[in-house]
Amino acid sequence: MTGHADAGAAFTAGAEEFHTWSEGLWDPVGRVTAEAAGPRAGQRVLDACCGAGASALPAARAVGPAGVVDAVDLSAGLLALGRRRAAEEGQHHLRFHQGDVTTWPRRDVPYDIAQCALGLFFLPDMEAGAKALMGHLRPGGRLVLTVWENGALGAWGAAFKAAVETERAWPADPELPRRLGRIDTVPAFRSWLGEVGLRGARVEQHSLPAPFTPDSAWRLVLGSGIRQVLDGMEAAAVERVRERFRERVAADTDGGTGDLDVRILVGVGSA
Repeated sequence: MTGHADAGAAFTAGAEEFHTWSEGLWDPVGRVTAEAAGPRAGQRVLDACCGAGASALPAARAVGPAGVVDAVDLSAGLLALGRRRAAEEGQHHLRFHQGDVTTWPRRDVPYDIAQCALGLFFLPDMEAGAKALMGHLRPGGRLVLTVWENGALGAWGAAFKAAVETERAWPADPELPRRLGRIDTVPAFRSWLGEVGLRGARVEQHSLPAPFTPDSAWRLVLGSGIRQVLDGMEAAAVERVRERFRERVAADTDGGTGDLDVRILVGVGSA
């Protein structure tokens, strides 16, 4: 579920922590994405920013050995996990590739489906990235993009931000609110999908249960792109951030288990 080169390195560094959340978070999001794509036996699927295979694996199960799933990501660490998982299932028609999906070369036979679960916002240019994926599709092929809904993971993110700010200023990205604001509500995302050229675009809302504890919440920090905020900090400072984050999460959940508030939007349209 990564795209940009910096994010690819971050996800490789946190691959094992990432995988601790596969069952509870990434795989459910991937299943919803693949279900919206609706792959059928024998079809060809391109899975962009594939991570450890959360959406590629259910697509591979659906297309069967007569089909093909090409899964592309920049993170060597997550790709290794994906290959291991595919081998354990005997999904030999699921092929993992390390590379930038925005420059992925065209195949002689186009894909029936291109899907990208929680990777769109990592692409340097979301519009160009979506159009590049559409360029791999046969006429009438489906593009499926899953993004976070506005406000999702809010308490978890706020706890981490507050902890970081006890050590350093939060790195501001003035472009991020504008970028995400174009895709983080149903009307905005539907409009955006039409603007990039998808026909019959529709958007599904999903809310998925994802319980967490202070310890597992920290593993999510280390296993997601947000860990880049910790880059350049001394080990002692990172440890202080971890402790303050855990304290904040424990206080917000009365020391027990909270819920991540996983809300996603799945956009579907035809090329």
